[in-house]
Order: sequence, then C-alpha cells, then structure tokens
Amino acid sequence: MKERLEDFIQSLTDKELAFFYEYRRTEFIPQSQDKIRSELKNRKLTDTKISELISAVVNKELGGCSRCSSNNFQEIKETELRSTSYGRYEVEINSWKCRICGYNPQKDKPINWRVRLNKFLGKYSWTRFK
Repeated sequence: MKERLEDFIQSLTDKELAFFYEYRRTEFIPQSQDKIRSELKNRKLTDTKISELISAVVNKELGGCSRCSSNNFQEIKETELRSTSYGRYEVEINSWKCRICGYNPQKDKPINWRVRLNKFLGKYSWTRFK
C-alpha cells in the first residue's frame, strides 16, 4: 500500500517532522519539497525551532532509531551473490531503514559505540538463502 506524502507528513509529530526535513528533504522532487515546507509553515516551525528539536536530548526507546528515536521503519531487501569453491548461491539480506531520518544502521556509518557493537554482532541485518 502506497501512502501519499501529505498524509505521511501530517501523521508526524513536530520532532519527527524536524528530523524528516533535516535529513530527507533533498531526496524529493521540488514539488514534494514545497509540500514539506508548507507543512512546516502550517505548524510554525522555523529553522531555529527545527534545530532546537533536533539537538534536544533524545529519549532512546528500545528498538527505536539510533538517530531520531522513532519506531517508524521500512524493511529493505537486497540480494547478494556469494561464491564458494564449488559454486555460487544467492542470499537475501534484510535490514531496516528509518522512514523519518533515513538512517540504516547496517549500511550507514555508526553514530555511536552501541550502534557499532550491534552492527558487529549482526543485530541490524539477517540473511536468508534464496
């Protein structure tokens, strides 16, 4: 099910919208960027208010995003071809990407030591034979 951008933006809290604007606004075409800016204007969020919301101490929720502490994730599936001495096989690699700030702990640079440790332990991705 595809979700309209306006509906998605209106469902966000002010803090989530600030993170969304800061980290993901350049991913959209100019018309969509205008929709994001108009929602910011409707909520009276200025650049200083956005920077205050982003720099505020984040209460890390268990299982939430390491950057914005949101629980709004999207599953990413990729296929990788691995080879052995006897042949090749395909592996499906699944990971999670935050829909608010776009952070994928499996692929992006670790934010802190906890993310680095969890990535080393394989918490953020899992493989499956295809």
